Amino acid sequence: MDYYQLLGVTKTSSAEEIRKAYRKLARKYHPDLNPGNSTAEQKFKEINQAYEILSDSEKRAAYDMERSAPPPGAGSSRRQKRSTEGEPFGESAFWDLFGGMGGQRSMTTIHLTLSFMEAIRGARKSVQLSSPGGGGQTVNLDIPAGAEAGMGFEVNVPSADGKSSIYAQVIIDHVLPDSRFDRKGVDLYSEVKVTPGELYFGTTLEVETPDGASRIRIPPGTQPGQVFRLKDKGARSSFHGTGGHLYVRVMAVLPVPGGDSRIDQLMRELSSASPPIKVRQVADSRN
Repeated sequence: MDYYQLLGVTKTSSAEEIRKAYRKLARKYHPDLNPGNSTAEQKFKEINQAYEILSDSEKRAAYDMERSAPPPGAGSSRRQKRSTEGEPFGESAFWDLFGGMGGQRSMTTIHLTLSFMEAIRGARKSVQLSSPGGGGQTVNLDIPAGAEAGMGFEVNVPSADGKSSIYAQVIIDHVLPDSRFDRKGVDLYSEVKVTPGELYFGTTLEVETPDGASRIRIPPGTQPGQVFRLKDKGARSSFHGTGGHLYVRVMAVLPVPGGDSRIDQLMRELSSASPPIKVRQVADSRN
């Protein structure tokens, strides 16, 4: 699958051009606008997958490198090997795809796409491996928690007849985005909408986490954009033995002017009663 072609852009397209192309296609194929259309739903997943890679400069560079890389079998032989003897694979089999490519042996390559939750919480995936003499067998792969795009492993599985081995290079090509969370390493980030009254007087909110709903207390006088940390509600990493946190940013939702004359009058009174702000702080557009 060519992600550039999928979004209708080229390798030289700017980040803004890619963003505009993605937004146009996302509106066209969004499931809410195409109820019951499985083709549109699949297309929507594919364009999100493409944008998740091409909108990130590091992932885009890695993807470009992968597209231009020679086929498996060329280069050095710095792979980690694991003889599974038909057992599920653990995290010790993982290696950095772009730092560990190489080897002299010809191998079958299996490409995996994980959902966001499969990547951060771990999953078991069944794959079909082809035997050298024809045919194949199904093998269960245990994907450790904390997996990321670009990780992979090499497996050595005895064939069903016991006379030969099946070698396969399994690569996690992509992790699908989740509309609720952003991920940076083991930490997750989300936003929750609140009213001006809830910020001013304080409240208790129920927010989504990967483990289900959790409650957070918003103290009186909380400012829009303030971030609250939910400890140990982020991703878990089987590779580093650490767990992350979920950071929730509160975003104020203001009434629409002209929608209610009483609210308009209250907002005028609030504006008149509020002390003037002498220095306006400029927000950092990088955050």
